[in-house]
Amino acid sequence: MTYRQPTRQEIAARAYQIYLERGRGEGRDKDDWLQAEYELMQLPVRKLAELELPRSHKERPQKKRSIVDLVRAAMY
Repeated sequence: MTYRQPTRQEIAARAYQIYLERGRGEGRDKDDWLQAEYELMQLPVRKLAELELPRSHKERPQKKRSIVDLVRAAMY
């Protein structure tokens, strides 16, 4: 899985969406930008969390998956 930085255009689009969701309140443009940037940079981590573990892991009793398990599952 390759990771790429979000583009300025992607960040701007998400920041604008956050602005609209907040009811168009003025004066928080930097907060919206930083939140958008954070969300988009965390996206790859969320994608890892959505991965299914290999079959051998499914046979065990279900327990919370650690990020290490998720990365291993993505690698193999």
